[in-house]
Amino acid sequence: MQMSSNLQGQYLIIGVFISPRHARCLLTQNKEFINSHRYIRYLELAKANRSHNILLYFFTHDDVYFDKQTVAGIFYNREHNSWHKNNFPFPHYLYDRGGGRGKKAEHIITVFSKLGIKNINALHYFDKWDLYEKLTKIDAVSSYLPFTVPGDYSLIPEMLARYGHIYVKARRGSCGLGVMRLEELPDKQNIRFYYSRFDKLFSNVLKKEKIPELLQRFFAHHPFIIQEPINLLKKHNRIVDFRSEVQRNGEGNLVITGTTARIGRPRSPIASNTYAEDYYPLNIFFKKIMKFNNMQFSLMDAKINHFLKTVFLAVEEAYGSFAEIGIDFGLDTNGRPWLIECNSKSARVALYLAYGRQKVRQSFCNLLDYAGFLAESKAE
Repeated sequence: MQMSSNLQGQYLIIGVFISPRHARCLLTQNKEFINSHRYIRYLELAKANRSHNILLYFFTHDDVYFDKQTVAGIFYNREHNSWHKNNFPFPHYLYDRGGGRGKKAEHIITVFSKLGIKNINALHYFDKWDLYEKLTKIDAVSSYLPFTVPGDYSLIPEMLARYGHIYVKARRGSCGLGVMRLEELPDKQNIRFYYSRFDKLFSNVLKKEKIPELLQRFFAHHPFIIQEPINLLKKHNRIVDFRSEVQRNGEGNLVITGTTARIGRPRSPIASNTYAEDYYPLNIFFKKIMKFNNMQFSLMDAKINHFLKTVFLAVEEAYGSFAEIGIDFGLDTNGRPWLIECNSKSARVALYLAYGRQKVRQSFCNLLDYAGFLAESKAE
């Protein structure tokens, strides 16, 4: 694939920032990787670009050469269904898909920003405490937030006394990792804790005075938050939450690409990482599982969509513009929505399991359309 000298003037260029491990898996076609949902994301993004006049490549923090202003990027060869590497110009827009951690990555993002290379999402990860602090100051969204305090061991007894059980969460974390539920037992001397890891549920009883030791082991001294529980909607005594992909489209407007209901595993403190068969499109969940009639579903759908757009706009007010945000939320037993967390690099697992690959591709088409919108707006 030969690159012409005036290529940068002809094409909108998007550089997709990925981890070195995923880059190696793409180039070697690692069997475990290409049979996973992780590979589907890369493939569907590349295929979504078929209908766009965009030069799209994937790269890691080791692939950027500032002296030459080139990137050794990975591209998808449609004819041979294979991945190859070549030298490309610097991108116009950066799309962070997991390459933004570590000092090298942060240096690249910083220098790119100084060069005018815009990150299509204002933030490459959310700190849960920082997000909570910022959103509590925005009236439109503050009522959707469960009461939260920063991670301080001395606050846990008070929070347990107030709520009976609480959630302790890593300030940085995704995919349900770094979440623990603490439940005070009737004797007031012991607690039961729950957490999920590697698709397994762990639970045990512990004396209250051992809580700091437990959390130090679990969070490995990383900062955390303490949060009041939400009386979440349940099905067969299993908690239900939702993941929604909220994006901007080619006109710059907000669209809800897909909202997925997730029914958690029995006794699990979270609903993410549940069984594949327990992911449902929103309408199927409410109409078939919850037995809503058309009117009931329409009202719920409108309430959820209003909530999602309100949250998206509030996050933009706090941090800057986003092409997309994966929003996790719950509904309590009265049907009131609560924000659980926001994700700037949605893995699209729920979207894929509930809606299929075509919807994943559509989500990437929306992203590419929005990049085109940004480029056209900048040129005017």
